[in-house]
Amino acid sequence: MTNLQIAQIFYEIADLLELQGIDWKPNAYRKAARSIEALQQDVSEIYSTKGFKGLLEISGVGEGLGKKIEEFIETGKIREYEKVKSSIPEGVEELMHVQSLGPKKAFRLYNELGIKNVSQLERAAKEGKISILKGFGEKSEKDILEGLDLVRKGKERMLLGNALPIARQLEFYLRKINGVESVQVAGSIRRRKETVKDIDILVIAKNPEKVMNAFSSMPNISKVLAKGETKCSVILKEGLNADVRIVPKKSYGAAMQYFTGNKDHNIIMRQMAIKKGWKLNEYGLFNLKTNKQLAGETEEQVYKKLGLNYIEPELRENTDELKTKLPKLIQYNSIKGDLHLHTNWSDGNNTTEEMVNAAIKLGYEYIAITDHSKSERIANGLDEKRLAKHIEEIELLQKKYPQIKILKGAEVDILRDGELDYADKTLSQLDVVVTSVHSGFKMNKEEMTKRILSALDNPHTTILGHPTGRLINQRNPYEVDMSKVINSAKENNVLLEINSFPSRLDLNDVNIKSAVESGAKLCINTDSHSKEHLNLIEFGIAQARRGWAEEKDVVNTWKWREFERFLTRKK
Repeated sequence: MTNLQIAQIFYEIADLLELQGIDWKPNAYRKAARSIEALQQDVSEIYSTKGFKGLLEISGVGEGLGKKIEEFIETGKIREYEKVKSSIPEGVEELMHVQSLGPKKAFRLYNELGIKNVSQLERAAKEGKISILKGFGEKSEKDILEGLDLVRKGKERMLLGNALPIARQLEFYLRKINGVESVQVAGSIRRRKETVKDIDILVIAKNPEKVMNAFSSMPNISKVLAKGETKCSVILKEGLNADVRIVPKKSYGAAMQYFTGNKDHNIIMRQMAIKKGWKLNEYGLFNLKTNKQLAGETEEQVYKKLGLNYIEPELRENTDELKTKLPKLIQYNSIKGDLHLHTNWSDGNNTTEEMVNAAIKLGYEYIAITDHSKSERIANGLDEKRLAKHIEEIELLQKKYPQIKILKGAEVDILRDGELDYADKTLSQLDVVVTSVHSGFKMNKEEMTKRILSALDNPHTTILGHPTGRLINQRNPYEVDMSKVINSAKENNVLLEINSFPSRLDLNDVNIKSAVESGAKLCINTDSHSKEHLNLIEFGIAQARRGWAEEKDVVNTWKWREFERFLTRKK
């Protein structure tokens, strides 16, 4: 998918420009990259239908960056990227992607220790050579080793938010082949795992050979690993493996159940079949004595024959889904409003009005505009004077757009001592206060827990944003006692956020399930920094489903009047 390739190049250009000491350009590239990777439509399709003007409609993309996107679509390269890349020593770029290093420190390690790759970096850290350098120390070595572990995980598994659009594009491509009756993605993508290792697609087709030939000759294939009569395995240019299997209609449901997994879920299913004198595999459910097929055309048939209700793919993780009553999971179309949005008042790409219009197009009843508080200087956080002007703008927009409730909010830093970044007098002017940790991630568990509990005790706190602070494959969660946080959130009537941003998905499914079981309330937000990001809500919903959440557990599935009553009770 072109979006991911361009976004990755823009991120790398930003890092390389930052290394050269260039100030404003890196942020411009990063803003555009964030918008591009969140697009639901491939940029090449936008370009083919709308031309260059269509590229300029993407948030954060001006004429200069638009020309670079155009260049990549037409040539597969961006000359400036090649030029900037060649201006730094080989190997430094690889080091820059290790958490806690960054461009400047990576360059120092190259110059002072001659480190040119991650293998040499790991060896130097383990041998204690880095800690003796000025500005590093033993803690830096430990952080580097943790960062290297995250880099390895990132190479092995891709974020769901990047993999799902690629899988959908493959589905779309296969459906257009003449004779194809059905196409569906299985595996960890169908279960909506946070990260995925490969793409599994099942197809019903009248002419398998035609499907195999078409799939193996797609333009975004890097290498064909194997090609047979009913299965083709390839490596995509994005780095993922993708398998397509042709399955007979009578076995399609059994194959879908088998290849969706997970492994432990399937083992228990097979054990249940064996106890009944049957066998279950990817071809169907069979009587062991007669070999007669008992079920297999649909997944529902398989589960029903085994005496089970249908189990949604997101629940198939061997977490009691085969032993207990299942919840009525939140639906993907159930969100009535997004309560964590950024605009260009802080570090967002779009104006407040553009974000409001994007929310209206999604049919939302309400949104909260929550730009960063003053301590987030790197994110252009708002001091009290700028916040007051921002509130005035929101009030004017509310009069202009009465069809949607625009809530005055802020994402307010939880400071190291647990105090909030704005005084209570300022907080009292806001409808929604999202409190978040943005610094001091290395505090010990007791200190971090105390810090967050203090914020939850503040009567103005509405939502605890991205509660564990993790960035998947980039930064581990900070140490915190989540059971205490969940209990405090429940007692203080504070919402626990499920952050939909693909690199966060925070809370994770385990913590969501704990929150649901405790009776704490949740909200699913996008943490949008551009209008395109509003579409990321599906990833937060998927995460909620994996955590066994129902609509009653998630407050922004409620209609405005019901949610308004919640806000009133909170105050």
